[in-house]
Amino acid sequence: MKWRRLRTWLFVPLSVLSLVILGWMQWPQPRAAIYRLYREQGRAQALEGLEGYENQSTERFDLYYQPSDANLADLVLETAEGLYDAVMEEVGHTPDGRVPLILYPTRPELRKAFGWGNDQSALGVYWRGTIRLLSPNVWIDEEDEARRTEAFRRLNPLAHELTHYVLDDLTNGNYPHWFTEGLAQRVEYRQTGYLWLEESAALDQRLYTLADLEERFDTLPNQALAYRESYLLVSYMAEAYGTEGLAGLIARLGQGMPFSRAVAESLGVDMATVYQDCLGGLEEQ
Repeated sequence: MKWRRLRTWLFVPLSVLSLVILGWMQWPQPRAAIYRLYREQGRAQALEGLEGYENQSTERFDLYYQPSDANLADLVLETAEGLYDAVMEEVGHTPDGRVPLILYPTRPELRKAFGWGNDQSALGVYWRGTIRLLSPNVWIDEEDEARRTEAFRRLNPLAHELTHYVLDDLTNGNYPHWFTEGLAQRVEYRQTGYLWLEESAALDQRLYTLADLEERFDTLPNQALAYRESYLLVSYMAEAYGTEGLAGLIARLGQGMPFSRAVAESLGVDMATVYQDCLGGLEEQ
């Protein structure tokens, strides 16, 4: 009896340890299982911490918001539902269950949720199974309701963040960060017409190399340029190799295939060639 109890007590931690070891060895299934657990824990923690928030649901979304943003609930959910099918088609995957949307009433509340400093902000963030949004009451300076509604539908980050959500659900984190940002920008532009462009993203300067994008995308000092390059690379994949090529790449990532191999099998060339053909000439100028 004592041995059976000890065996039962040891089973869970040893199973988790085995998954971690296999994940480090890059075995796709254990790695995906570890990532799913990490994502689901993050989702649960985020939703458990929403004290004072109200909830409204549609067929495919759960929206959590403070009472001060109750007037926005229908607009956010209507916009999200209107984008859902198009984003699913772009990525080639439909996740199970409803998508959690959390609407933060102020920038400090959004920063607090991520532990950000005062110099950091965003209109939307995908993180560990949830989409976090900054209230349009903060970033749309329009008193007229019709103009405020039009501005939100044109500038909202839902298509962008929903693309992150769906790709992450399909692949369990099996992608480089530059790729998910490039794909999200492409889908957002195709669905809303919005593309983030700043003067600092001009292409008449030294561009980031493929190694820069692959190894330190998040810490590159000129984020506007890094994002623009990621957008151009993903768009070039679709234009040069067809949407079928891009779809094949995404599907292979969903099967757990390493990114470099997925590119080679889907596009028939390696990622270095894609970079050179898309940005290499500009980089050398």
